[in-house]
Amino acid sequence: MKPWSTQSSRLVYVIVYLVALIIAAVAYRSLPGADAYQRLLLASAIASGALFAAGLYLKNSNTYDVYWSIVPILYGFLWMGEANAWSSPRALLALFVTVFWGLRLTYNWAHHFQTFDVEDWRYVDLRKKTGGAYPIASLFALYGLPFTLVSLGTLPLYTAIHSTAPLGLLDYAGLVTGVVATVLEAVSDVQLSRFRKENRDPAKFLQTGLWAYSRHPNYCGEALYWWASALFGLAVRPSLLMCAGAAGVTAMILFASIPMAEERALAKRPSFADYQRRVSRLIPFFPRS
Repeated sequence: MKPWSTQSSRLVYVIVYLVALIIAAVAYRSLPGADAYQRLLLASAIASGALFAAGLYLKNSNTYDVYWSIVPILYGFLWMGEANAWSSPRALLALFVTVFWGLRLTYNWAHHFQTFDVEDWRYVDLRKKTGGAYPIASLFALYGLPFTLVSLGTLPLYTAIHSTAPLGLLDYAGLVTGVVATVLEAVSDVQLSRFRKENRDPAKFLQTGLWAYSRHPNYCGEALYWWASALFGLAVRPSLLMCAGAAGVTAMILFASIPMAEERALAKRPSFADYQRRVSRLIPFFPRS
């Protein structure tokens, strides 16, 4: 098969998401039931199925990557319109945090996107481990899990947008946390990108900047965003359900993403073990001597 070009890969990616978006819109308008949140989840599940099918056809599970950052923004604007919440301070603050985080993360993905000939190393590893069962494994691990986490994680946004209660301390805490989270993640990604571009020694790894205080400051920023969203929901409805998405994302980072990344780092760079002993795993803190 002829190698993909960057231009053709991006064009196909856009087409795939436009088709998925149309499918979701048609399903949302056609599905029965009065609860907008439940109908939107069903429509998104159907669109996710279309993205899964596209990934199988293209032999590349990267098709679902941008769902993580785009969908919360789309949800937010849809709910703002349906609730006519454009004059609600809480709704505007929650939407701002989501858009700020989502556009930044989407830009970072687009900036590093290559072609459909290149697949995330984690997905490649999963293919090797599961063999012929990869379609089922990827359906649950690479599509089903993110869909579930995004669905739970956007519930606080839905709650905040549909609230008429006055602003409180938790709302301002959500705003500050969300801005800090996005800036932390952005600076971490820029530092990592610059290091990868300039470094020529495969034994070296980034240990400066934010990475001198956390082994995964970008993951810390990602987790913080979802907790910021949870704060907006908690300001309206004090419930553990408002924390479910943030807790799920944090658990995925701590027990899946970080262990996989560090196992790979240790296999390629033995000196990474000393870095593990000295530097905080997730939350930036002063390193041990």
